[in-house]
Amino acid sequence: MDSTLLRGLSLSFAIAALPPGGTPVWTVAGSGEAGIADGPAASASFLMPSAVARANDGTLYVADEAAQRIRAVHPDGSVETVAGSGAIAPDGLSVPGGYRDGPAATAQFYRPDGVAVGPDGAVYVSDNRNWCIRKLDRGVVSTFAGTCGQSGVADGPATTARFKDPRALVFGPEGTLYVADFGAGIRTVSASGAVGTLKFGSTPDVRFWGIGYAPGADAVLLASTPGAVVAYHLATRADEAFSTNAVAEASLPFGSVGAIAGLDHREFLFTDLRANNVRYLRLPLRPFAPSIFTRTIAGGRFERQVDDAGYRNGSLEESRFYAPRGIAVANGTAYVADAGNRRIRALTLPRFRLSEGGFTDAAPYDASAYQMLYLGASWAYHDSLGDDSICAHVEAELDASRKFSKPVRCHPVRIDSATFPQLEDYLANYLQPHVDVVVVNLSLSIVFGIFPNRTPPSTDVAVATFKTRVAALRERLAKNGTRLVLLWTNAPDDVSDVENLYGRESVADQRHLPADLADNYTHGTKLMIDAAATVPVDQVDTYEDFLRAERAVPPQELFGTDDVHMTPAGSALTAHLLARYLISRPAP
Repeated sequence: MDSTLLRGLSLSFAIAALPPGGTPVWTVAGSGEAGIADGPAASASFLMPSAVARANDGTLYVADEAAQRIRAVHPDGSVETVAGSGAIAPDGLSVPGGYRDGPAATAQFYRPDGVAVGPDGAVYVSDNRNWCIRKLDRGVVSTFAGTCGQSGVADGPATTARFKDPRALVFGPEGTLYVADFGAGIRTVSASGAVGTLKFGSTPDVRFWGIGYAPGADAVLLASTPGAVVAYHLATRADEAFSTNAVAEASLPFGSVGAIAGLDHREFLFTDLRANNVRYLRLPLRPFAPSIFTRTIAGGRFERQVDDAGYRNGSLEESRFYAPRGIAVANGTAYVADAGNRRIRALTLPRFRLSEGGFTDAAPYDASAYQMLYLGASWAYHDSLGDDSICAHVEAELDASRKFSKPVRCHPVRIDSATFPQLEDYLANYLQPHVDVVVVNLSLSIVFGIFPNRTPPSTDVAVATFKTRVAALRERLAKNGTRLVLLWTNAPDDVSDVENLYGRESVADQRHLPADLADNYTHGTKLMIDAAATVPVDQVDTYEDFLRAERAVPPQELFGTDDVHMTPAGSALTAHLLARYLISRPAP
């Protein structure tokens, strides 16, 4: 059994939850049958699990919305109703809602839509159709905030405040509870019981339904509306909104953001209600990577696939979900309230690698390692999460070669729509002084960024100007003992989509033919390569290798869009070519 699947779980729980041999996606609890049966996880039943939260002891608390109950999946593999009551209606799919505080076994809820475990160990519930926040503590249910039975928008003391449509819950620092109150905004309930409303300057929309919290020095709340996500920085109280519709229109799929779980101040997971999958989201890193990024990590391989709804465990790509609602993360595992399948699912997360910023708190400079900086435009990093990134592939291949006396650590820097002057500026003003090698990923479009509007005055001037800039850059880096390597990949929108390995254009929309690629290379890129060779400087030319790969690989319509960012296959090939060069030509 893969030991990584056991992180954060007791041994008995892992054995009960995982099928023999273990898989990246598995079922934690639920038979799939509609019901309210407690007992062993495999035979227990749910009606509509809509939210999930994990306690420090490993217990998963589930808001079973249609059952009007709060369920617990214990570390011993058993399911128990910990609060809520009522018989199933004749339709067999729901329990009539109600309102009653008191002993948990007789308490009543009306569509519990969100759940969170507080720093005090109590379980907090957004009781949606009772329009209030309830609290389960030591077997007793009480009203924590809001006027149950009365919908509205009113701040103030918890006993008189009102909520309009409370949905997702999350705890932030100092015991503050944040509530996604659809139609009213993001509401706060302080540890002392005062209810307030956050003020956002980036969007007038108050239809919030999902919310997640990422701790750290730059703690961030990420909240979702039907058309945007809003990042709220708690320390500065600054907020910025990102339109999910605008991203989709630019052919960069985003998804319909449902429940959110924070990983760190830039990275989040969310359930995609439209595509029935689980996605990763990364906030911008300015000034280098100013755009937001999302990618499917489980529930299918197609970014815009709406027909993937189903039930299947297995690999991240092969797994299927149906109306995934809640999500919680702990110790490298994500837990999903898979409402349509009436199950609680879990998936082992890939090794997210916070890229694009070079040396960061998560990837600091380390003198005991061979330090590599990989610098380029967005298309070299757009699809990377961790072990599928160019840097991760390079590290693995160089370490496996045993040609380097120290472990290799590669730090990527992404600059969207990069120009050569921007790359130079980074190396002049941001680079650590003792990096062993700097790899600059170049294409002809990046080189043209030397000139206004990226239009060189003439071939001779363009070549001479580029040669002079490369020589100056090489000399500046050499003063600190840093080796410069130019890695040449043709601009992604100039790569043929007939085989569709490198670009993501659909086969039916062939905007570029092999002749265009050859012309671009022969009359542009090759001239620059020859000019830089006279400096001299280390260079890796990937042109012929990519052509051979494209001829050998059948069409791979991975995303169904005209997005020209590099695919995982393109990243792997690029990394291999770079690693092969560095192994065969070690630095003096």
